[in-house]
Amino acid sequence: MMMKLASIALLTLAGATLTPQAEAQTDSNDSMFARDKNVSVLQRPRPDYDAGGVQNGALLIYPELTLGLEFTDNVFGTSSNEESDTIAVITPAVSFNTTWSRHAVSGDASVTRREHFDFSDESVWNFTAGAGGQLDITREANLVAGARYSSLTEPRTSAGAAGQAAEPIEYDTWASYIGGERASGRLRALGRVDYSTFDYDDAPLFGGGIVDQDFRDRDELVLTGRGDYAMSPDTALFARLRYNDRAYDLSPPDVPLLRDSDGYTFDVGADFDIRGVARGVIGVGYTEQDYESPALPDIDGLSVEGLVEWFPTQLTTVSFNASRSVQDSAVAGSGGFFGTSVGVNVDHELRRNVIISAGVSLSEDDYSGIDRTDERLNVTAGVTYFVNRTAGIRASFSYQDQDSSGAAGNQDFSKNVIGLSLVLRR
Repeated sequence: MMMKLASIALLTLAGATLTPQAEAQTDSNDSMFARDKNVSVLQRPRPDYDAGGVQNGALLIYPELTLGLEFTDNVFGTSSNEESDTIAVITPAVSFNTTWSRHAVSGDASVTRREHFDFSDESVWNFTAGAGGQLDITREANLVAGARYSSLTEPRTSAGAAGQAAEPIEYDTWASYIGGERASGRLRALGRVDYSTFDYDDAPLFGGGIVDQDFRDRDELVLTGRGDYAMSPDTALFARLRYNDRAYDLSPPDVPLLRDSDGYTFDVGADFDIRGVARGVIGVGYTEQDYESPALPDIDGLSVEGLVEWFPTQLTTVSFNASRSVQDSAVAGSGGFFGTSVGVNVDHELRRNVIISAGVSLSEDDYSGIDRTDERLNVTAGVTYFVNRTAGIRASFSYQDQDSSGAAGNQDFSKNVIGLSLVLRR
């Protein structure tokens, strides 16, 4: 199944570009790497309905408040004794960006309260805030940097112990990055450093006891280097190398296994933007993750990463995505797993202020070191109605189904969620 999904991923992305290509047109920006020829349905400006923001000098500030209700028929993501609930969702948020002609700074912050009507122990707070900037050294060279902090809770459908805990598992993350790029004619070089930390809180178990999550606390370092060669103003080929180091806070004898690892992914691909047809990035290569503990087997194989947007008409955007990568496991006894996913999403502008969306995705997590494979199906649908520049309404539906097999498999479940929200903004 894993290789089948990987094959589907490649065929899906390849098929997205097998359309009659319009004659390439050079954008007004003469850079060989400008990727602004197409605008998706969700990105398209709507002057009569877009929020104007609050001008404060060189800053444009966008405050927003979302008020929503959700209904789910399986709160805990269980295969039996399913419980339904209604959840009130309140999210105040703010974002900003500069209006300078050169350089840029942007940021955002939001707080979300999810209040369960029947199961109050499931009520949670989530918070995230981040900022980043770009320093334009020359027209074709820049430096970027940014940071983000998040205090979140794991969904009940996660692969770890969330399903057995009496309360949702909380965790904090810090993420920062610095990078730069330089283009010259048909050549471009990019480099980036990402550093992240993960800190998970323990949680009480149903029936008493504590589920210890300290074994998941870790630091991650990712170094990325990439070189591009522009075949034309529409298309560039690239080669990319990413190295990662994952260092866990705990080691034996505090935990049974040393989960530290390092690895790399090398891939080649294409970055394209063909006016009126499609745009996207596709990379295919090889990945390997080596674990320090001899009890945890190394993982290696095909890597895939891609997102392609197809524009059959100006009113419709079809997005294809696929990925295959090694991810850390939240299950004790397994160092990591190969996560493979493919998906397609359609956004259609029914009217200037009405957008309908639908999507479907398939994913598979194949665990290393234990006998477990999780297969998931996700289906989504939604309608967004822009009332005016300061208000909008969204109705949504999602369906998730999981089939977990193997001696260490998790439980199977299905879950439906219906939502309705009102968005107020300036």
